[in-house]
Amino acid sequence: MRVEDWASFDFSYSLDLRSLVPHILALEQYKAAALSPVLPPHWLEVSQPPTGDESGAADPPVWGALRSAPSGISAAEQSADDQAAAGARPVPVRDSSKARAWIKHRFVPGSAPVALADILELHRMVAEEQGVGGPTAGAPRTTNVEVGRELVGGVHQGAPARRLPQLMVEYVSFIDREDLRSLPPVIHALIAHFFLDTIHPFVDGNGRTSRLLAAAILSRHGYNVHGTYGLIRCFYRHELRYHTMLHRIWQCCPFAVTSFVAFGIEGFVLELKSVDTFIKMKLNRLRAPELRTPGLRRRIRAGPRGL
Repeated sequence: MRVEDWASFDFSYSLDLRSLVPHILALEQYKAAALSPVLPPHWLEVSQPPTGDESGAADPPVWGALRSAPSGISAAEQSADDQAAAGARPVPVRDSSKARAWIKHRFVPGSAPVALADILELHRMVAEEQGVGGPTAGAPRTTNVEVGRELVGGVHQGAPARRLPQLMVEYVSFIDREDLRSLPPVIHALIAHFFLDTIHPFVDGNGRTSRLLAAAILSRHGYNVHGTYGLIRCFYRHELRYHTMLHRIWQCCPFAVTSFVAFGIEGFVLELKSVDTFIKMKLNRLRAPELRTPGLRRRIRAGPRGL
């Protein structure tokens, strides 16, 4: 979006629910995995790329540093997109364990709807978990900002800073509207995610805050907070596609969000499928204690001899 587009902005969007039915049914098939407290080892988070990584991932920027035009994205995000474009290994998911623990406590089923104070608290924790603070942590920005670059489809200009106080009040009311709450929880979460990222209310950390807010909404709908991590992981694993899709949708309002919602659900299903496979493997080992013997497992993997 451009600065002039914000003069006519509202929270209108189009959504083709009929085309999303197969995605919703696929998600239901693996919903139990989103409720499980058991997670595969590869879901463990690390806060920084491994040392010795040859991908060229740059250090994250100083928190609160304004994005410069025309690129307007952090060095860490640019590196992740470049790696994805080149087929390299993606940057690992940043640590959000403290924020997810807070979400689990705050957003239990039946708890109060998301408030502006909750969004600011999530952003403050995002900043804290990056080891930074200052006046921009947990506070809306007071300057204008733009994000994006040619690789992802151009530049998006966040809401004018002078309009943020009123827009954020409207946003909180929007995500608690009856028509949104009546949608399947994952669609509700993804639409809330999309519009917070569109407004871009913070100097930095908008994407991470949007993803955690989506997890909070799912948690309030009864999803296990660890299960909601699958929705976060899918965006990190496909960061270039994620940013490109956002920029494409931002070109026209009302926003046609169906493709973004489908993309989010598809990624969520793939992540939950990996959890489901891991749980079944664990259960099979419990049912067959002899398979716990390392030597036997090696012989099974090696297959029969003499062939």
